[in-house]
Amino acid sequence: MTAAAAVDDRPAPQAPALAEAPQATTEEMPSAGDRLKQVAIAALDKLAGAAVVKVEELSDKLGDMAADAVSGNMPTGVGANALMKGVLAKMEGKNPVIAALKGAFGAMSTGTKIWLSLALILLAVLSPVALLVLALVLLVAAIVGAVKG
Repeated sequence: MTAAAAVDDRPAPQAPALAEAPQATTEEMPSAGDRLKQVAIAALDKLAGAAVVKVEELSDKLGDMAADAVSGNMPTGVGANALMKGVLAKMEGKNPVIAALKGAFGAMSTGTKIWLSLALILLAVLSPVALLVLALVLLVAAIVGAVKG
């Protein structure tokens, strides 16, 4: 792949247009179900448009990373290392998620590894306490609801 082939001359992605809601006249007001359906359609159109734009951005970013890798400029960092290890594992038929986690952890500095390990230990120790507090809060809420109701 040459540098000229790596240049992308496609236009920037644009979100699809939202569905046009029919204009209600004074004689005929749409029912609540029709209005809800219109709102749902408009929301789905907007979400689909946002998803299309994000997928295009990700595709462009991966294309740029591939072009850089071909030219010899490998991306660096935790995310890039995780991505590369995950892709290699997928091509080898192994679990890409585990490989990406191992790649990300391997690319971290020693200090970051220590802080992450301490945070995971703290999470494991405090999770039962948080669940106990949540259970007590729900029990109190149930008692208050029973007394009031």
